[in-house]
Amino acid sequence: MTHFRRQTVVALLILLVAAAADGSAADKSPLDRRPQPWKRRDKPVLSARTTKQAWCRIVCYSPHVIHHDGRFRMWYLGTSRSSRSNDIAMGYAESPDGVRWTEHPGNPVLIGDDIPWGRIVQTPFVVFDEPTKRYRMWFVSGAGVSRDETKKKITVNDQKLGYATSPDGIRWTVHPRPLFPSGRSPCVIRTAANRYRMWMGSSPKQDVAASGLYENIYEFSSTDGLDWTRSAKPVLVPDGPARSTVYPFVIRHRDAWYMWYGCHVDGGRFELFCAKSTDGTRWSVDHRRPAFPARKGKTAFDSRYTSTPCLVRSKDRLLLYYSSRDWVTEFIDSHGKKRRDGAGIYAHIGVAELTLPGTPD
Repeated sequence: MTHFRRQTVVALLILLVAAAADGSAADKSPLDRRPQPWKRRDKPVLSARTTKQAWCRIVCYSPHVIHHDGRFRMWYLGTSRSSRSNDIAMGYAESPDGVRWTEHPGNPVLIGDDIPWGRIVQTPFVVFDEPTKRYRMWFVSGAGVSRDETKKKITVNDQKLGYATSPDGIRWTVHPRPLFPSGRSPCVIRTAANRYRMWMGSSPKQDVAASGLYENIYEFSSTDGLDWTRSAKPVLVPDGPARSTVYPFVIRHRDAWYMWYGCHVDGGRFELFCAKSTDGTRWSVDHRRPAFPARKGKTAFDSRYTSTPCLVRSKDRLLLYYSSRDWVTEFIDSHGKKRRDGAGIYAHIGVAELTLPGTPD
């Protein structure tokens, strides 16, 4: 075979392999591609930088969205004191299309003083319960986070699982006691009349509150949504380039379970990954390829962090709501003093859309 023919054969083989790879990728469900083919918007749907409400002018993040009674409904968190204060409160907003949001004029709708056993409000997860015609919310509260600024180390990280109910999503009655002693970002699915499953970050040693809360996602089970039993071992932990695993959000699509969650990665970034499971307990992970990475460059509102995922099914599409940080590090605190947070500020809530072939389960 001549040199020219050998080169031609090699070139054809390369083209065939590339075509096969492209075909394989095309045959995959959008949820199995990396990155997933989400269509992003150029601007956030809510932002601390554009809001006219005084309570969330520094931090605006952690959205939880549902579609109920013809409206999209969002519960989200914010503060106007500092970028890392323990006075985080919860607001409420509504939308006709999931993109244009109207903030409730009476915000915030839940503050630390409303919680008999805590002082913060964190990571809400809300469902509308048809049998009782009420909203049910699992969230996190406690004493909050304390830091040793000289050592740049968390000394206290008191975050417990809480529960509340509401007739309208605005007026909340908080359960008098925490449901579990260590938690971060609950995701609850009712799989049968008397069976609930939950995935949540939790410290392996529950009496050491500052240890492992952002590195260990556990599965929990319950018969009533109040009394929870935790799995013996975490179902998801960091490996490879991922330095944390936190903020799980789980859905079931066709014959598989999918979990979106966040990881700290190189370059001061935080990005969303997606694991897959056949049973919701044993998860296949790939921490080298994010499902929804931070946008490239340093100008977009989500160019540093994509975090706290919340997914909403709407006909043949999924909507992904997420918190984001850009590369702005300065802010004005509640005393009018210019401050700096080198890790960035959770200032924005974004939404992205993904079309699915067929209707989700």
